[in-house]
Amino acid sequence: MVISAIAPQPIYRKDYQPSTYLIHTTELSFDLREDQTIVSSKIHFYKNPKSQAEDGSLFLNGIDLELISIVLDGEKPNYELTDQGLQLHNLKDEFVLEIVNRIHPQTNTSLNGLYKSSGNFCTQCEAHGFRQITYYLDRPDVLSVFTTHITADKSKYPVLLSNGNLIDDSSATVIWHDPTSKPCYLFALVAGDFSVLEDEYTTLSGRKVALKIYVEHHNINKTQFAMTSLKRSFSWDESRFNLEYDLDIYMIVAVDDFNMGAMENKGLNIFNSTYVLANPKTATDKDFINVEAVIGHEYFHNWTGNRVTCKDWFQLSLKEGLTVFRDQEFTSDLHARSIKRIEDVNALRTFQFAEDAGPMAHPVRPESYIEMNNFYTLTIYEKGAEVIRMIHSFLGEEGFQKGMKLYFERHDGEAVTIDDFVASMSDANDFNFKPFMTWYTQSGTPKINIQSTYDEKNKCLNVEIKQLGEHTYLLPLNYALLNIQGDIFNEGMLSINQQYQMVTFENIEAEPVVSWLRDFSAPVELSTDLSFEQKIFLVSHEKDAFSVWDNAQQIWLSLILTPEKVNQSMFFDAIEKVINTTKDKSLISEILTLPSERLLHQKVDIIDVFDIHQKREELIKSVLDRFESLLLKTYQSLVGDKNYELMPEAVGERSLKNICLYYLNKGQYLQLANNQFETANCMTDQITAFSALVGSDNQYSEKAKLDFYKTFKDDAQVMDKFFATQSSSLVSNVDSIKALMQHELFSFNNPNRLRSVIGSFAQNYVNFHNRAGYEFFTDIILKLNKSNPQIGARLVSVYNHWKRFTPELKKLQQQQLEKIIKTDELSNDIFEIVQAALK
Repeated sequence: MVISAIAPQPIYRKDYQPSTYLIHTTELSFDLREDQTIVSSKIHFYKNPKSQAEDGSLFLNGIDLELISIVLDGEKPNYELTDQGLQLHNLKDEFVLEIVNRIHPQTNTSLNGLYKSSGNFCTQCEAHGFRQITYYLDRPDVLSVFTTHITADKSKYPVLLSNGNLIDDSSATVIWHDPTSKPCYLFALVAGDFSVLEDEYTTLSGRKVALKIYVEHHNINKTQFAMTSLKRSFSWDESRFNLEYDLDIYMIVAVDDFNMGAMENKGLNIFNSTYVLANPKTATDKDFINVEAVIGHEYFHNWTGNRVTCKDWFQLSLKEGLTVFRDQEFTSDLHARSIKRIEDVNALRTFQFAEDAGPMAHPVRPESYIEMNNFYTLTIYEKGAEVIRMIHSFLGEEGFQKGMKLYFERHDGEAVTIDDFVASMSDANDFNFKPFMTWYTQSGTPKINIQSTYDEKNKCLNVEIKQLGEHTYLLPLNYALLNIQGDIFNEGMLSINQQYQMVTFENIEAEPVVSWLRDFSAPVELSTDLSFEQKIFLVSHEKDAFSVWDNAQQIWLSLILTPEKVNQSMFFDAIEKVINTTKDKSLISEILTLPSERLLHQKVDIIDVFDIHQKREELIKSVLDRFESLLLKTYQSLVGDKNYELMPEAVGERSLKNICLYYLNKGQYLQLANNQFETANCMTDQITAFSALVGSDNQYSEKAKLDFYKTFKDDAQVMDKFFATQSSSLVSNVDSIKALMQHELFSFNNPNRLRSVIGSFAQNYVNFHNRAGYEFFTDIILKLNKSNPQIGARLVSVYNHWKRFTPELKKLQQQQLEKIIKTDELSNDIFEIVQAALK
């Protein structure tokens, strides 16, 4: 493969240098017009005492800006323009720079910087969006106090918002002041016509905080749950972490056109509408819990991300991994902790482990990047959270909170590093975390092997634990020893810190069954010498819900990929016992859910999508053949006209009912799905039934599509489900996807709608993986290269594992990657992903 000599070059962590100048204050004025926006900035710079540079020069980032005027201390400065920004020369140690520039939000389809979409102005500045607004030191380690003036036609844009506290809204110009120093990536501006839900929260110290959630007028009836979630977030952070909010107002704005899930801009969070709007008729149980989790996540960033932020973008997991851990704990404390853990681990194994095994594998703290947007990854977020969870496991809740307290005492108001965080944990607890840092510096998923031998003569169990890779990790390994009756007589945590360790459990009267990696205590791939019968024993007797589910998943995997090695009848007997005796219906549902095709792809050397799909479908038929009457009985016992509740028991009942329906619909029970679709009183039940009806050619399919559309056509979030369900259907192909793209409600410029159609189809393995599917998909990527390369880069990663497919599909994917890499003016976002895949 030949790559252009002017290919984008990586940025390396080792090359970090502190900024030669810092900023006291930033005053911004926005004149929002219908065809352009004029941005005026007044920035007070001063020499950074930590900088070694002495040449008096400064480079300000700026992309796609039209410079109108520039004044430095009242005079014209010595400067030069480049396509990446503004170079200043011969500077004093302290000066005030005033710049006026023009931008065009109306034509900004990248949805970075300041853009106009659906009639509203909105910003997205993380990671490098602020440089698309005005010339600035667009880096996270430069903090400033911001004052923002917004001028607009208030008849069209009655709501004008920015960070901090409102100073004046008495005229056409509204003024906001944020007293907390922040980097420019946390800047936010919104202008539009919104309805607002208002409430108030009183903090532990008595501060009254005005809470406001802004949405489009027709969505105001779907905001109460978000407000309740926000107040829960305030309360939980106070009770669990002793952290209070620090401004007089906290605002959330929900917009449909947003690349990310949400953004924690100081005091003014901007959200993708998907993570704000919810009521039982339009949101599933998972939607509700996700809304609450994301509301919490962005609020928790106020301390872990805003008050203490990142020195450079290589430290991204400093704020994201830590805050994901916090939002996971938030959900676990409020809902079913065991089910939350299973869901998080399943997602980690399915998606993050695949990332670890692919061409874009990187450490939790990367050493280089070409386009920072490509590193908002599962490794940074979810694996980063697992790394924090291990720190918590070593220290316990009390020790972890001591470390957090010291972290904020040392670094409040600063931009710091992962090392600073770990040092706080270490110093507060006198715990040596130096061996632990491998988790931050190495990519890939560690592999652990455990072999056990029972010594009957000496009444002991000898355990060999091996780390199979070249690197040594410090990790916590939770375990439990069960006797023949299924009772746990020894449980605890081992600290693993060597490539090879021998552990002996003494005074063991008979050979036990050992449950390893309970609660998924470390993000590793574990292999053991547990027999098939012992795994079934653990499914039947373990008290740790994760371990019950995990052992069941291992057996399901074997039944799909190597059925000759498994006694299916024996396992099905255990499953029947679980269904009949387990009280936790959510856990039964999780156990009955087979590993996804995507996860199965990771378990084979060569990915044959059609063979894997067929084998999985055959196992589904076997489940139905064995359990048809029990599934039907269970389903019918859970059908009823109950009021919608989000309590764990009610969520579990719906989950079990719908997994039963999933299996039954593989037989002759589509009438059940049709009845549920027509009578459902919540979206959880309705979308499950809708998925069954459109998943095959049947007498109910077309009417279901028509009825669903008529009922929900004015609800953007439900229409995303409408499109995604059809794109994922086994009866969909390229022609039907193209037809969906001609639908009156499809918009190529809306990321949610694009993901619901194109992203869902790319996961429709049987129908996507062919020449027509690849050529269609590549055309979409090349179109996004010009309009929204950030979304294009996320989608093109579908090709990352092309080398592992069967020869025909491997060749076809390679052809598409080579076509993309040869495209003129290929964006950094897409270039980085495709180049890595081809290498």
